[in-house]
Amino acid sequence: MGEYATMYSLKRHYNVTVVMNKEFKKKIEHIFLNTSLPDIPASAGHLKFTDWTPVKNIGSRVNYAPIELAAAGLLGAKNFIMTESSFEIQMFNQFKEEVRKEFTFAPTYTTKANGFLSKIMENRSSELPDPVFVGFHIRRTDYKRFFKIRYGGRLPETAYYTRALSHYRTKFPDAAVFIVASDDLKYARSELDQYHDVFFSPGFSPGEDMALLASCNHSIITVGSYGFWSAYLAGGEVVYADVTSKIEYRFSRKIYEKSGLDNFIPLPID
Repeated sequence: MGEYATMYSLKRHYNVTVVMNKEFKKKIEHIFLNTSLPDIPASAGHLKFTDWTPVKNIGSRVNYAPIELAAAGLLGAKNFIMTESSFEIQMFNQFKEEVRKEFTFAPTYTTKANGFLSKIMENRSSELPDPVFVGFHIRRTDYKRFFKIRYGGRLPETAYYTRALSHYRTKFPDAAVFIVASDDLKYARSELDQYHDVFFSPGFSPGEDMALLASCNHSIITVGSYGFWSAYLAGGEVVYADVTSKIEYRFSRKIYEKSGLDNFIPLPID
């Protein structure tokens, strides 16, 4: 999704022709209805891999200046191919509503998400105010080791979860309802199952879980691209973990603030 959003913003900003390879398009087109970027036309079928000039990040993993230089025409009239997972938040956030529209979920996904939320509303006491749904994504499994080794950081845990829940409970007294999805639901339940205002995804597919989180009014995220996109598509306020790392991290306070994500609110993890 980050690659797609970056390519879309390159097209909008520099008025260049952008195409996707068919394998990439297949991954997203059954989930999102409105993707407008075309795949590589048949007329380009004669091109070999060596006919494309690779462009990627330079130095920092979050510095994709060569891609913009190529799009601006400063690297010559060539066919360029992005060889790494570009994720230019600062660029695609300039076209936020357009990008969010590109990632409109197919009806099968929204119907399932709305059905889940409707059941919660049906069982809710009429004496309580209308619910304010807060999507809560917890990234775990392989990311704990990856984040430690690659970035020299650690994932947010209990202290952050408690602080994030309290933030919304204070903001929406008796109205905040938390919808939790995770790649480790067993862990998530062990941390949050004691709260009456917390509900868990039944373990939908990744696409269905994202549609569920994106159907909420506000968001809590930890680390990683999945949580970012769930919150970005939901809109509303986003509470995120203010993690520290030895190497610049894409989903950090520095990057979010630099990108103009004014609805993203950092909370300490300790």
